[in-house]
Amino acid sequence: MSVEAAKSERGVVLAAVLMVLAALSLMAVTGKGDAALQWLQVRNSREYAEAVQLAHTGIGMALADDRFNIAAAQSGRYCRIASRCVEWTVTHVETTPVPAGLDKRPEHQRALHFEISAEGRAGNRARAPIVVGFVLLTSGATDDPLPEAIAICAKEDSCPDGTAGPPIRRYWREEAT
Repeated sequence: MSVEAAKSERGVVLAAVLMVLAALSLMAVTGKGDAALQWLQVRNSREYAEAVQLAHTGIGMALADDRFNIAAAQSGRYCRIASRCVEWTVTHVETTPVPAGLDKRPEHQRALHFEISAEGRAGNRARAPIVVGFVLLTSGATDDPLPEAIAICAKEDSCPDGTAGPPIRRYWREEAT
């Protein structure tokens, strides 16, 4: 009787060891899947942050121009590498009287409102569209005809006649993708 009990105990131990090994294998496979998912989340976050930075760069490049077209939109593109690019467009939106609080110089009688749309792209999926509205203060009545383009003065205190003051940012929004 003791020989049969020893054989049946060995069978139980073998079954228990096999169940533990199966459980450990299942945990290892599940953990590997979680690690891969976390790696993808980190990569996507990094690429989105890079796309936002590229969009900011595009806005800076657009604002650095010394002349803005009024008659037609002007566009630009910059790529660090083929999959890391920003495209931007500057568009004249409207002309209004100078908004309250911005009328510091008496020769400024109208405000030219512009909008920059920039979209940074990093990798296959990460894109970050940003829109910035800004205003240029110029001389002339609101309903006077507009030139095709207007020159921008970099410093407020040294602007020659016929130029607009430096751009004044009015709003900024990041669009959800």
